[in-house]
Amino acid sequence: MTALAPYRLVWLALWAEAPPEESTALAAHLRAALAPHGEVVVRARGPFHRTPEMLHFEADLTPRGSASDCLRALGFTWEDGFGWSEWERPVNGGTFLHPAVYGAQAGGLEAAAAPRFETGDVVRVRDCAEARELGLAGAEVIVGHPVYDSATDPAHRTWRYSVNVEGEDETEDLDEADLEPAGRRVRLYEERVGIDSGGVRV
Repeated sequence: MTALAPYRLVWLALWAEAPPEESTALAAHLRAALAPHGEVVVRARGPFHRTPEMLHFEADLTPRGSASDCLRALGFTWEDGFGWSEWERPVNGGTFLHPAVYGAQAGGLEAAAAPRFETGDVVRVRDCAEARELGLAGAEVIVGHPVYDSATDPAHRTWRYSVNVEGEDETEDLDEADLEPAGRRVRLYEERVGIDSGGVRV
């Protein structure tokens, strides 16, 4: 039996057809519906910018078991080459967590530890062979997305990050151990900024 990864996170993005005044009650319902699967935080983001008639919610769940088992228990399926399925009421029918939920996306992360850096963190690249080869030793770069080798056992996965060099369109990937914090942060994308020190996305 494979050991559980010390760091496990299931994230969900949900869209509900409901007026803004129902946001607090809906968030509470979603929290209660997800609680049997593990520790959960639900954030109400208000009307979704692309479809303002829908409310946007984000949930971060620390599952009791593996992230993949949790996602399957929630009704998602893994599709090779595509990742975890999406749920959409017009296509799938039925109800997902609450009758007002119109659509949902989900994914999971499992590694030896939570990512040290978040999307938008400014970091300094340490002097190492890979950094010298890329011409980035000592440079300050902006963290994009954390990634890991999914072929590695979840309990032993370590993080690499896509990093953005100011003034360049291309990104490079560097190991977490080769980066040190510069103490600053920028908004890089209009999506979730990252994962806080408690393992919860913000």
